[in-house]
Amino acid sequence: MMNKKKITIEDVAAAAGVGIATVSRAINNTEGISAKTKAKVLQAIEELGFVPNTSAQSLKVRHTNQIALAVPDIRNAFIPEVAWAVEQAAKHSGYRVVQINTLGNARAELETIRDVKKLHVDGLIMLPLAYPKTLVDLINKSNVPISVINYGKKLDPDVKADIVSLSFQEGRLVMEHLINIGRTKIAYAGAPKDIIEERFFAYEQSLRQVDTSRVFIGDDFTIQTGWQAADYFYSLKDMPDAVYASNDMIAIGLVNRFKELGVRVPEDIAVVGIDNNPWTTLTSPQISSVSIMGNEVARLATELLLQRIRDQRVGAYERVQFDPRLIVRESSVARTHNATYS
Repeated sequence: MMNKKKITIEDVAAAAGVGIATVSRAINNTEGISAKTKAKVLQAIEELGFVPNTSAQSLKVRHTNQIALAVPDIRNAFIPEVAWAVEQAAKHSGYRVVQINTLGNARAELETIRDVKKLHVDGLIMLPLAYPKTLVDLINKSNVPISVINYGKKLDPDVKADIVSLSFQEGRLVMEHLINIGRTKIAYAGAPKDIIEERFFAYEQSLRQVDTSRVFIGDDFTIQTGWQAADYFYSLKDMPDAVYASNDMIAIGLVNRFKELGVRVPEDIAVVGIDNNPWTTLTSPQISSVSIMGNEVARLATELLLQRIRDQRVGAYERVQFDPRLIVRESSVARTHNATYS
């Protein structure tokens, strides 16, 4: 008597007209498969009498005890604070961290999500900078859970990731401060406006009308951009009396270059940045900055990811917001008279 042929996952895939990975998603009830396709696969399983290999399924949920952290640029003094907080939170739970530098490049951010499984990690924490158009779509299709540290752009509310962000525009605090201390010709120094766009929006929204001659857009968020911005503002016939720098590295470049040019900070021009990275206290004068709660945000993003990994949980994604805080230092002081912004 001939033995009945054992039905395999390949047989199910052929019967349903899908790939093996799709059958696996249907069996394991994971994301990345439509309801219609899932129903077709389950019907094929029932008709063929396929019995999934439970030992193979158990391999699927075996953890590597590693997570990945994708950041824009480790050279930015703010990023080590984030990386340290992630590493410490992960270490506390017995996890190691694989770090990836995307350099704020759209293609690299997308490739990180596409290839994250090849790193043999259980999840990904991502701090996007470029925010490419297909970012959310790839997050939603990811085969590992993702936590997003979100600075600078409103994400689709239905994105399938835990998101830790700020409760309002950090740039708003910069502009309110500069206006309140009597600065009337406020300039902006940053990188391309489609990167961390919320910071530029705060500048626009705080003014009756933007004087484009007071806007300097460099190539990146480095000290070099700050140097270039200082040279540009110094060359203007009507020099600004304050600069809102879109991050602290640019602010540091501004302060150092203004000193070389003989422009006094804050007497001639006030400078305020964003990030509150440690280097702002090492300059002379020390630089006012908005803290975006990097340590707290990174720690919570890690804890949310690890909890999702441990519970093998899908859905019910968390949305947590922190309040940014203005730290006033020597680089911005109040005028002795009240001024109307023009």
